[in-house]
Amino acid sequence: MTDISIRLAGAAGQGLQSAGKLLGKACVRAGYHVFAVQDSMSRIRGGHNFFQFRICDTPVWAMKKQVDLLVTLDREGVESDISELKFDGIAILDNATLKADIQDSRVIDVPLRQIAMDTGKKPIFSTSAAMGFTFSVLGLDIELLTKQFTERFKDEAVAKANSDAAREGFAKAVEHAGKVGPLPTIANAPKRLFLNGNEAAALGAISANMKFISCYPMSPSTGIITYIAGKEAECGIITEQAEDEIAAANQAVGASMAGVRAMTASSGGGMALMSETISLCGVAEVPLVIVNCQRGGPGTGLPTRTEQSDLLFSTFTGHGDFPRAVLAPTNAEEAFYLTAKAFNIADRYQIPVIVLSDQHIADSFFTVDPYNLDKVPTETSVVSTKTLEQMAEYKRYAITDSGISPRSYPGQSKHLMLTDSHEHYETGHIADDPVTRNAMVEKRGRKTAKLSASYTVQQNGSAEAETAVISWGSTGDTLKEAVSLLKNKGVHLNHVHLTEVWPFPTRQFEQAVEKSSRLIAVEGNATGQLAAIATQHTGKKFELLPKYDGRPFIVEDLVDALQEVVK
Repeated sequence: MTDISIRLAGAAGQGLQSAGKLLGKACVRAGYHVFAVQDSMSRIRGGHNFFQFRICDTPVWAMKKQVDLLVTLDREGVESDISELKFDGIAILDNATLKADIQDSRVIDVPLRQIAMDTGKKPIFSTSAAMGFTFSVLGLDIELLTKQFTERFKDEAVAKANSDAAREGFAKAVEHAGKVGPLPTIANAPKRLFLNGNEAAALGAISANMKFISCYPMSPSTGIITYIAGKEAECGIITEQAEDEIAAANQAVGASMAGVRAMTASSGGGMALMSETISLCGVAEVPLVIVNCQRGGPGTGLPTRTEQSDLLFSTFTGHGDFPRAVLAPTNAEEAFYLTAKAFNIADRYQIPVIVLSDQHIADSFFTVDPYNLDKVPTETSVVSTKTLEQMAEYKRYAITDSGISPRSYPGQSKHLMLTDSHEHYETGHIADDPVTRNAMVEKRGRKTAKLSASYTVQQNGSAEAETAVISWGSTGDTLKEAVSLLKNKGVHLNHVHLTEVWPFPTRQFEQAVEKSSRLIAVEGNATGQLAAIATQHTGKKFELLPKYDGRPFIVEDLVDALQEVVK
């Protein structure tokens, strides 16, 4: 089984992100599955960052701690990251440039800067030289990389300089060729996507026929609107960079009321400003999709780090009682399908839907099979124009058994359509009498039961195990692999994972854990927010296995922690 981990380390501004994407895509084109994470400081230039890959010949969704190959372009990478190198691993560095003088048999000294100056006349091409050396060490075909340069850079001179530096780096590694791996190109490998969570969410929105997005840039969500902006003309979408998050949410609400599918995206601080708009959607019953890419809070917190601390906020944000949905994808595959599903839920139930991503999903790269568009049908509650014309009277907020009222958009028919932020009668006119108030609160609330009943709970491991471990969102895949490794060691766990989090699927959850007497919540927050919701709805008590240092869970760490608590 092929399972190789590589860390490319350096400072912001040294081209790590571009190099990482190229390396990952080349490995995918060679027929391998690649999962890659980015660890970066909140700086435009400088600081210590790394791009870490895990390359396998089977699907991979989680990161391991130790690496087989370390490529470092800064001195800090030598001093800190070499501790993560396996005892039989290889480290590549330019000793003359970094003045590291590391006495370690695993270190290979490569004149990366000199190669860059000889081939491209600029130090920046050191990264391409390092990539070429890496390709040789992995036993990969250098043409996979040089082809990437041709596709990536429109300027032929830039593409050639990168290719020349890569080829020279490749040639310098002759005596080390194939030492890690090797990774020969797999014949007749199927075509797969290599994309990050933000790109997957953007594609999910586009596939769901979203036609308007308005955002104020906030890490780590910004990649969603920038990706969609690149498809604006091709897909007939309007993208708007608003002056702040309040304006962004309100513009999206206006577009939704006008009859098009609309969304906005931000992180926790930006979503905090949207809470009044979310409440407006609740009373006006306007569909709206909001992607919240969580990062470490509170306040500005950790702008480039990950966390799962916005679940309770997302579940209860917005004043007053009204239904909403919260979906939490685990990876780029689910980011696509759940974002598309969010539009159908928002449209069908006429509610705000929050897609809870996080920095780990947003910035990590995944290998995904081509998406199946047949799995994203468009569902709507908009009444046809013909049906509206046949109505003697149109009541926008008609009280129904399902709680879902006939929805139209302004100008669709001869009927008057009223939408207001006040409580209202069925017609939309303002009301404040107790009878109408009770009827409308109960009407809106009836949507929740049907939505919750439609949710599913994922279950892995041993359903009859005494101990169940609970996860949601991005933690799921890492915990899934940890549970599998523990099973090989004779430790059996029942893994219950949620991606459709709110309304809480009480019945489905209770069925999944009914044979487990001990419950452990594994969450990327300090307080066990999913555990709190589950306790509220089931009365069950949870032990917590939290992580809140801004970094994602690592497989080996979870294995050790779980083995310790269940022994």
